Amino acid sequence: MDPFSLGIGIVALVIFIITVISIANNPNHGFFGKLLWMAVAFFLSILGSILWLVFGRGRVNK
Repeated sequence: MDPFSLGIGIVALVIFIITVISIANNPNHGFFGKLLWMAVAFFLSILGSILWLVFGRGRVNK
């Protein structure tokens, strides 16, 4: 593996970890909402992290 690909992979992993921590610390979603957002972040990789940061961090009406 060339160094450029390794660097991109490490950056993507750091972004994913930050997203998962942000999802876990957010008080606005219940357990299943957090689980769903973590699945989105995992399966959609960088796009899932962007979706969380744009849409998921908002307030949920109860």
